[in-house]
Amino acid sequence: MSTRVVAEAQAQVLVDDTVDLFTPAEKIDEIRAVVEDLRCHIIPGKVIFQGILHKQIFFVNKRNTVVHQRVEIPFSGFIDIAGAEPGQGCQLIPEIVFLDFELLNGDRLREKVVIDLTVRLFNSPPFDLINPAGTRNIVTFRGNPQPFVVRGGGKQGSGRITG
Repeated sequence: MSTRVVAEAQAQVLVDDTVDLFTPAEKIDEIRAVVEDLRCHIIPGKVIFQGILHKQIFFVNKRNTVVHQRVEIPFSGFIDIAGAEPGQGCQLIPEIVFLDFELLNGDRLREKVVIDLTVRLFNSPPFDLINPAGTRNIVTFRGNPQPFVVRGGGKQGSGRITG
């Protein structure tokens, strides 16, 4: 029996989070984001997904030194897919399409990230296509596989997308 795609759908996830920085920041230098540890669970008519948004935040502190803070933010959601049934295979393909941030009071960073997620269902589990738990998923930005990167524009306001 050959494995074939039986359904494909798109989901969009908003990850809105406030990070407490370990030391006050003068400005944000760069934020790199990737999606990791994607998992899916199929129930009748739905696919439940979860993953981790992994971010590397580089910022300038009060001593004018660039420092780094790692942040991992879990996210989850579901999408209705007609014909979805337990026992089918699932593949999740993430793409970070937007990242915006605002530095609040120098020691808190509010970030909003939008992730487009392609969900593919297969008639049977395609073991060679599903990413095992704990592996890094390839994330694309503007069609290129790479981390999503924004560069800081100052103390307040939005980041600038690079790529």
